Amino acid sequence: MLVTSFFRRSLFRRVFTISGLISIAIIYFLGSNLYGRISDGIIDEKVTASISEAQSAIQYADYRFIVSGVSSANDYKLLISEIVNSSNLSAKESGREVALLQSADREIRGIPAISTSNFLEPSSIPPSFREKVRGSDQLIWRKTKLVYVNGETLNGVVIGRQLSLPNVGKYEMYVLFGFDAQQRTIDLIGRSMWGTGLLLIALIMIVASVVLRQVIRPVKYAAEIAEQLTSGDLLKRMEVRGEDEVARLGQAFNEMADTLEQQISRLENLSRLQQRFVSDVSHELRTPLTTIRMASDVIHSAKDGFDPNISRSSELLVSQIDRFENLLSDLLEVSRFDAQVATLSLDQVDATSLVRRCVDDLGISSKEKATQFHLSCPEKPVILEADSRRLERIMRNLLANAIDHSEGKPIHVTINENEAAVSISVRDYGVGLTESQIERVFDRFWRADPSRSRERGGTGLGLAIAKEDASLHGGVIKVWGELGKGSNFVLTLPKISGSSFAEFPLSEIPASEIPTSEIPTKLS
Repeated sequence: MLVTSFFRRSLFRRVFTISGLISIAIIYFLGSNLYGRISDGIIDEKVTASISEAQSAIQYADYRFIVSGVSSANDYKLLISEIVNSSNLSAKESGREVALLQSADREIRGIPAISTSNFLEPSSIPPSFREKVRGSDQLIWRKTKLVYVNGETLNGVVIGRQLSLPNVGKYEMYVLFGFDAQQRTIDLIGRSMWGTGLLLIALIMIVASVVLRQVIRPVKYAAEIAEQLTSGDLLKRMEVRGEDEVARLGQAFNEMADTLEQQISRLENLSRLQQRFVSDVSHELRTPLTTIRMASDVIHSAKDGFDPNISRSSELLVSQIDRFENLLSDLLEVSRFDAQVATLSLDQVDATSLVRRCVDDLGISSKEKATQFHLSCPEKPVILEADSRRLERIMRNLLANAIDHSEGKPIHVTINENEAAVSISVRDYGVGLTESQIERVFDRFWRADPSRSRERGGTGLGLAIAKEDASLHGGVIKVWGELGKGSNFVLTLPKISGSSFAEFPLSEIPASEIPTSEIPTKLS
């Protein structure tokens, strides 16, 4: 994991490493191929020269045996000794050894069956090779190992042919050549190639490092500028030098940054104007609304003396003024959130008592919808640090939303806590929510069912304000929903406002919908 992260976070490391590995593979392949060809060429040349030399030596020995005219065993012994010991140097020094072996592998007329130079072991000549020599009149050769009495071994080649000694019988003459000198040359070439290869790899890595830094430096610089732009410093720009591809990239980047700065500035100005407009209009409407409220209250108090149609109109007037006041209050609260001037008035709050009070206050609305609340909470107080006014507003919005969509079915409210946090869930069994609706449920002025909300007079701001209030405490509201099964809103707040928590006391997925293997929800 650490290795993967090490390379994933750096383009230079990744490209440099890949270039190095490819270079090593190519140099190793080419070096191995070249080394093999050179070593094979040296050995093949030595074998060719050895065959030629061995042929001359065997022909000379054959000639000596034929023309010597010897007949006694002592003369044969002397001649064999002279031919075998023609070189007192070993194959390691002279490059050649000689062996004369009786084909019958036994002494004849007192002449030794085996004669070798420089204490060469007869096992240096494989039995299978001797069988081939005995069955042919031609010169035969093969690679072998020269083994000496003292245990020393050399790689080499053995060349042999059968001879016919007058008055004695068949003998086999073998000339063996060691590859010691050639092997030293091959080893020297191998060491030289290793050194050259390592030097070449080092040079390639140095060149690759220089080139990569030249190419990646502008990219890294662009990434740094982009991060600074992201953090809000819209005045940062790349330095453009030359007219190459990197310079064009820098120029295009700067033009993009200019466009973004202009767009962001325009949007910020527009946002400020919108916030100012909403705030100013909301405040300006307060005064005439207060006057209208006073007048409507006077009319409403005298409705019993009016015509039934006029009396009904006075009731509608009061209800619409209430709706207008709620809308103004929500707009003012939204403008505070947008201006980032919303603050908390923290106190020790008993979540259980607060939720019970909200449930009681909404009892009339729940009865109108033929809906009942079922509260499940700990017996002891559940204390947390919060703004009681904002927390009560969150609960009222969640409960009112559940009432609107419960379709007369019961609503379950559950409170649970752990060491760091408190969760309050509001579960209804009404129409439910689709996945696309869950993604937009906290959007401002959005309604899952506009006709239903308008009948009741909702503004579409309640859940958006509830989410902002929860965030202000350092908490979160999670949602689960499924068509036909209802929805579940879970408010989770830290016991100490602004602190972090790792586990949620309640999951937004109802217990009936959680597989048995599901683990507790973690804060991501």
